[in-house]
Amino acid sequence: MSNQPHMRGELPFPEAGEGVVLRFTNPDCDHLHKKFGDQWFGDAVARCNRADMTYLRECVAVGGKKDGKGHRIAFDELDCPVFVICEKVLDALFLAMHGRTFEAHLNHLDSVAIANAGKNDDEGNASSPEKS
Repeated sequence: MSNQPHMRGELPFPEAGEGVVLRFTNPDCDHLHKKFGDQWFGDAVARCNRADMTYLRECVAVGGKKDGKGHRIAFDELDCPVFVICEKVLDALFLAMHGRTFEAHLNHLDSVAIANAGKNDDEGNASSPEKS
């Protein structure tokens, strides 16, 4: 598995209709930044965890795509648990920013931390008095 992010992708959103996806383009991200401020992405996990309906509604409205074009998703007509909406929005935002879903990004961070921890241990051992 490569540690490089994948290209910005789209996330299928069948709950919003056949062929509908969530995909955040640069203009979409710019719109969210203008509407929610500098922490529009940094607060995404917290906003989704608390089911911030204003945030979710805007993300769904802006990120909805079908056949490569903007597609207005009728948020009030989505017939799925709010958790599903939260998960889809979070994954699509992380795909836009990091090229990975939220869970894949957490796994990547874990693997980087483990790899870096091993390097730090090796460096400390290499300079220990026993190695001199």
